[in-house]
Amino acid sequence: LLKEPRHAVISRKDADSKQIYEVLKQIPDSDLFSSAAFGGKDLMFSDSITDLMELPKIMDSFLYLREDYYEAMRALRAGNPPAPDGKIEWCTISHAEQQKCDSLQIPRMECRRASSVDECIQKIMRKEADAIAVDGGQV
Repeated sequence: LLKEPRHAVISRKDADSKQIYEVLKQIPDSDLFSSAAFGGKDLMFSDSITDLMELPKIMDSFLYLREDYYEAMRALRAGNPPAPDGKIEWCTISHAEQQKCDSLQIPRMECRRASSVDECIQKIMRKEADAIAVDGGQV
């Protein structure tokens, strides 16, 4: 059994997680979880993922990620205002990931490029992005 969550979509505390989930569920799994068409591996999401799972409202990041991850997550959840116009600003970390994100052409979702997971987390903290998908070990 795994001792830590393998993957998580991280968003600001005040971001509409239901909206993010519903927007992502509109995309066919084969488009969302496959990176082959973009010449890369694990772009935006791990290629091994088969489905998104919405956690119950009572499941917060502390319960899901456990105490070890709480301090890192606390900074992401601290007092950011809602995304303007209901748009989701998704953070990508490579050219190929940006291409994949752009090609999805999701209304209400814009793709923002960063050079690393750390930079994406900084963008989320500075309110320049709303969400990123990361491996549990990257949090």
